[in-house]
Amino acid sequence: MNKVTRINPDMFNLLIEENGMDNFSVIEARDALLNGTSTFPSRDDARKYVYRQLLSFEEKGLLSVTGTRRDKIFHQTNKFKSLTIEPRTSRKRKATYGPMTGQVLDSSINILEQEKKQHEGELAITLGEIEEYQSLLIRFPNSKQDIQPLFNIARERSAKLLGRINALTNWMKVAQSKSLQC
Repeated sequence: MNKVTRINPDMFNLLIEENGMDNFSVIEARDALLNGTSTFPSRDDARKYVYRQLLSFEEKGLLSVTGTRRDKIFHQTNKFKSLTIEPRTSRKRKATYGPMTGQVLDSSINILEQEKKQHEGELAITLGEIEEYQSLLIRFPNSKQDIQPLFNIARERSAKLLGRINALTNWMKVAQSKSLQC
């Protein structure tokens, strides 16, 4: 019985299941990936992701390459074709559903704390901006018509940031109290 090799689900779809790609470029693989179910923030992010995956497969001897730089063409090797391949399932996604485990909760709290710190930094900058607009309004009363809209926008931005900070703080308190009850 052959040993099952598990690979990234996106690459499984590209190389085996849906597309069965062979003799392809990075750009062709990227376009096929973007036409599938995967979502990426940009075409460039998708290209980088595909290229890293392809290099990994090349290092393992599963793909061979002809050409250089942008003219590289990837080919499935006999080693790749002889493998029994299945898509890898993500354990991380399964852990995040349902009740939060301690490790997942700690990771989530850390991420939320980082987001909160980022918002706090942005709020500090915005408050400095508001103070400066107030100063400009006093120093240049004739320009109030031009400065006031900028001042109002900065005040609205600070209110939104403060709202985000409060929401994150409240959720972290709830999540931590729930973890203590478990």
